Amino acid sequence: MIATVRRWLDSPRALVLLFVLASTFAALSLYVAMRERRTEIRLAAGDPRGRRAEIARALADEAARHGVDVTIVDTSGSEDSIARVERREVDVALVQGGLEGNEDVREIAPLVLEPLHVMVRSDLDLYDLEDLRGHRLMLAPPASGTRQIALDLLELAGIRPPHDFTEVSMTYAELEDAEDIALPDAVFHVSTMPSPVAEELLRDRGYELMPIPYAPAMAIRDVFISPGIIPIYAYGALPPTPRADVPTLATRMIAIANRDTPREAVRHLLEALESERFLRHAQLPRPADALFSQPEFPLHPGTIAWQHRDDPFLTSEDMQGIESLRSFAVSLIVASVLLWRWLRARRLHGLDRYLAEVARIDREALGIEEAPTLDLPKMISLRGQLGKTKNDALSAYQKGEIHSEELLSSFLVHCADVRQHLDRMIVSERENLQKNARRAGEGQAEAMRTLWADALSDAHEDREVVQPRTSMAPSEKT
Repeated sequence: MIATVRRWLDSPRALVLLFVLASTFAALSLYVAMRERRTEIRLAAGDPRGRRAEIARALADEAARHGVDVTIVDTSGSEDSIARVERREVDVALVQGGLEGNEDVREIAPLVLEPLHVMVRSDLDLYDLEDLRGHRLMLAPPASGTRQIALDLLELAGIRPPHDFTEVSMTYAELEDAEDIALPDAVFHVSTMPSPVAEELLRDRGYELMPIPYAPAMAIRDVFISPGIIPIYAYGALPPTPRADVPTLATRMIAIANRDTPREAVRHLLEALESERFLRHAQLPRPADALFSQPEFPLHPGTIAWQHRDDPFLTSEDMQGIESLRSFAVSLIVASVLLWRWLRARRLHGLDRYLAEVARIDREALGIEEAPTLDLPKMISLRGQLGKTKNDALSAYQKGEIHSEELLSSFLVHCADVRQHLDRMIVSERENLQKNARRAGEGQAEAMRTLWADALSDAHEDREVVQPRTSMAPSEKT
């Protein structure tokens, strides 16, 4: 069976089949890698008749070009949208700035300033905030973010609910369908321009815009409030609507997301928000850099990555760090090379301890020579130690522990010089002993021979004592 399989694997058919399978696998892998990965998100945009809903629809169209399928979820206002983001009922929302959210809310990007429209019935003499006292006011639809701004603005004029005015609660749809007699005396509405709700009230229902020149004072209370202008002709040229530039205050429209919204989805949404096609479709100017200066919520990680998409791979701080690391690495390499050379020199030469031992023997020999009498046992012992040191050095050379023949030759010459010195002293002392023995007669000669034997024995004992101190192996007989 195994032989049959081997023969089949060696056949051309097997090679062709394996090539086809490998090509198919590679093609499928390439297709999966290059296939467009689409992401689905739920986007809250407030009242479907509001301006944010128009912008959300334009964003959904553009996001589809970037691989994101957007489902728009209608809500009653910004506060409702933020609450749904907190509960993860929606992934992203377009909301009015200046509102609060919990720790799960992250900011994606500011889009545009939204001016406050305070629209009053033209058949009433309403020209200032004080004139609104005692009237029917629509501050905002339920769960809308405009209500808090309206209350803060009225508080500036000393107008407080419920005694100073009657609050009318209506949705934009109810406001559009209401009879003229049921319309509120004033409507507070935060929206970018042109606002469908403001256009309906100003052009068709007899409302006018009230100037609100209190933006600097309101900014003291809320840092996210900015001065705004509703320019002349914003809602019509014949007749001019408004008839002149109307000062007001403004908040930012911001895109927010739950912190668990995927980074990839946020990145694609930012690509859509940056595109000229979206800005034209949504009738939005390109956001000014000042809008990005002070986020109202912590930034989403996808936004942080998007902001740094064009950063150089290596910053100046990175380059300084690399330069410091380079200097350290160079110093380390130089030190390592020097250490390696020193260790290699020690390993290659390996004669330090042998040279030191020969130098010691030479010093002791000189000391014996300078003494009043020559110590024959000591000289014989030193000669034995010298021979042992020379033999150890030659053995180390044979084992490859010493590689410098030049140094070894110098060492052997030094050993020979010391050996000759010791030999001359030993021979001289032996001749003296022999001369003394001949003068003293046969009995004294025997004593001299005994003395010589004792000298050799003492020298042998001296070598045994010296060897542990010099860490030498047991010496051979001299």
